[in-house]
Amino acid sequence: MTGTDRQQQLLRHFLSHQRQWGIALIVSWFCINVVVLATNHLMEYQRAGNSLAPWEAFCWEISSCVILLLLIPLGLWLNDRWFARLDFKQWLAAHVLATLPFSVLHVSGMVAIRQLWYHLMDAQYRFGNVPVEFFYEYRKDAQAYLTLALVIAGYRFIVRRLQGEASYLADSAESTNPEPELPPERLLIKKLGREFLIQTADIEWIEAAGNYANLHIKGTVYPMRITMDKLEKLLPDNFIRIHRSTIVNLGQIREIQALDTGDYQVTLLDQKNLTLSRRYRDEFKALLSLT
Repeated sequence: MTGTDRQQQLLRHFLSHQRQWGIALIVSWFCINVVVLATNHLMEYQRAGNSLAPWEAFCWEISSCVILLLLIPLGLWLNDRWFARLDFKQWLAAHVLATLPFSVLHVSGMVAIRQLWYHLMDAQYRFGNVPVEFFYEYRKDAQAYLTLALVIAGYRFIVRRLQGEASYLADSAESTNPEPELPPERLLIKKLGREFLIQTADIEWIEAAGNYANLHIKGTVYPMRITMDKLEKLLPDNFIRIHRSTIVNLGQIREIQALDTGDYQVTLLDQKNLTLSRRYRDEFKALLSLT
């Protein structure tokens, strides 16, 4: 296998498992930070002629990183659900405002872990003067929050560039009509400076991702900057909404199974399982003439 083949294989693996790659990179980054910052504490205390138990230094950093890791999914949900719809200035302002509740949650959880850890070590943890210490922690938290927001946004931008972005041909041409009158049969894919066409009928299913819709086509995901509501109107009749965040190609459905929750599990030809929510159940049954 040549170096180019290995690079292509690695790229395909990355694009197929980008979420797992993202999680692994974030966790690895935090693990490195824990070791570096904890050893910094130990060396600073030693240089000042003071003593510090190694478990204390690692307690401080691990407690902080654990809460930060737990808060990242919440931040992603807020960004994808609300912030992503804003323009850049509004997006940045929203994230700046979010640093305060983020810091409150981070400090509260961090202190709780430290108190428990110290208790297990037969020691007592003192946070200190609350206003002063919180302001000290907030400065670091605001920087950490904004850094994470920019890193994650950059990571997603790189992924979109590698995947290629999809658009309707009507969107790329000069036209006074912003939407095609009939469902387009082809999509234009722009990927790393190249352009190529794909058939709309080849789309297997679509999931919402903030202000993007991810088109799943033959094992590849193409992000498209469009709302699910607008995309639903543009797609042919063989595409149907089965969830607030999911549209599926009826020709890709293998079987449907009722769940105890009242929802349905929709299994595609490639064994992918999707959820048909109760909100769209009646429309889906009517379309398929189910009883």
